[in-house]
Amino acid sequence: MSEAPWCTVVAAATGERLAGSASRLRHWMMVEQPGPWGHDALLESGFPSEIGRTLVAWGEDPGVRVLLIQRRDRPAPSVRRCFAAFTGRRERRLATFEIRDLRELLDLDIEALTRDRWQGFGDPLAHPLFLVCTHGKHDRCCARYGGPVGRALAQRPDVWECSHVGGDRFAGNVVCFPEGLYFGRVTAESAARVVRAYEQGFLTLEHFRGHSSHPPAVQAAEYELRVALGLLRVDDVVLDQHTSAADRRHRVVFRIPDGHRRTVDLREFTLDRRPLTCKAQRSHSPRTFVLEGIS
Repeated sequence: MSEAPWCTVVAAATGERLAGSASRLRHWMMVEQPGPWGHDALLESGFPSEIGRTLVAWGEDPGVRVLLIQRRDRPAPSVRRCFAAFTGRRERRLATFEIRDLRELLDLDIEALTRDRWQGFGDPLAHPLFLVCTHGKHDRCCARYGGPVGRALAQRPDVWECSHVGGDRFAGNVVCFPEGLYFGRVTAESAARVVRAYEQGFLTLEHFRGHSSHPPAVQAAEYELRVALGLLRVDDVVLDQHTSAADRRHRVVFRIPDGHRRTVDLREFTLDRRPLTCKAQRSHSPRTFVLEGIS
């Protein structure tokens, strides 16, 4: 039996667009745990079972995306570096903290911390944080395409390899904090350009998947507006309003730097069914958005 095609190859060959594909998240926690990581990272990566189950539960309620992170120059740290982030539409927060024992995580009042959006927790991080998904046990594309990106950026102390962030078929995937911006189809050659642009407050639009706090339609509309008007700064486009209709049309209103509001009209479609990951046992129809007008 021939090997199934790589999900990244299928997505690219069928013209699946990056814009509108970022995972929708606002609360994050990153915990240093040197690999290897199993398919279900929190349950199959050496964590005591009680801790793994607790972190999985945090993802369900109150909705914290817990990621494992590692650096190849820290194969056995005595003190684990961790990060917490809130990536809201108007409010963002990024902090770091350290633990010596994984059981310290169980002492966190996660309900209170997320309710306060991590305010006052840890040490505020004054510089960006970059995550590169290299979780090959979750999907082989993350190793094949994410691995070279991680190696290309390995000399930067603000870059960490991480477990599954969503969108394996868009690997290599990079997530930038504090905004929580997703970039996909990043290569070893383009990685430094994506990271440097973000450091300087700009987006690399050809790799831009979207803002993690926005729904997919808003992500796609933001991309279309940025391309049309050449708005490349991270804070050039601010969501004002999003409405949707029964016919799958979306109207998204943004504020832009000149003080005006611009409206983006999109229509949502579904593409042909296909496996969305290399390991998928079932096919699904990914969504896409077609621009109808900007006014």
